[in-house]
Amino acid sequence: MDGTIYLGRTLFKETIPFLAQLRDLGIGYTFVTNNSSKSRAGYVQHLHEMGIAAPPDSVVTSAHATIHHIQKTLPEAKRLFVLTTEQALEDWRLGGFEIVDDAPDAVVVSFDYQLTYERLCRTAYWLSKGVPYFATHPDRICPTDQPTVLPDCGAFCALLESATGRKPDAVPGKPSPEMIQEVMDRHGLQPSETAMIGDRLYTDVRMARDAGTLAILTLTGEANAAEAMSLPEAHRPDLIVSDLDDLSRQFCAARGV
Repeated sequence: MDGTIYLGRTLFKETIPFLAQLRDLGIGYTFVTNNSSKSRAGYVQHLHEMGIAAPPDSVVTSAHATIHHIQKTLPEAKRLFVLTTEQALEDWRLGGFEIVDDAPDAVVVSFDYQLTYERLCRTAYWLSKGVPYFATHPDRICPTDQPTVLPDCGAFCALLESATGRKPDAVPGKPSPEMIQEVMDRHGLQPSETAMIGDRLYTDVRMARDAGTLAILTLTGEANAAEAMSLPEAHRPDLIVSDLDDLSRQFCAARGV
């Protein structure tokens, strides 16, 4: 979402016409984001405030992918220490987990813009004790329309690796195909019927290529065309567009509209 349909709290002017066009063409869409600092309900409200009507099941975050991964691979884990925002904890509780500070069954590192040094130290402590360790996503920075840099989950993990020597045991968010596979399974889609539109090469495009779906890079966020074309052919996007309006025109041309 961030960098593709909006940047920070600025909605791209092409977004609402593009979503309307998808509906007119009978193309469904799901909002898939690595930014797990909001709950699903929080994202639905965030989109609503921007003028986008989104039912709850149309939003998938890296937290949901990680919840599913833990439930599948570590079913005995019921008590979690989660480094994230207070709002985002809602989805973890809805996933059936107890959120704890002491004696966790596993540690999860996410994007926490309310991060405190005390919580960072507590996270490092549990990692030093060998507790199973998951990160929701590998993004190093979060896109923003403000004159600042927002270190994201991947940057937190790099700091923790420097302090403890540990890397996450798994990172189920993008570029892991788990996120997009969940969407395809829910809607009964094959990879050939699915496209991933995103602004990042190492998450959005990589996930699409690994999942076998169409990979569309929009140049409204982090990546640029030169970076994309410098990648090995197997890792390049299938299509590069300047923005969603550019993609809209290509949809119309492809369908003779």
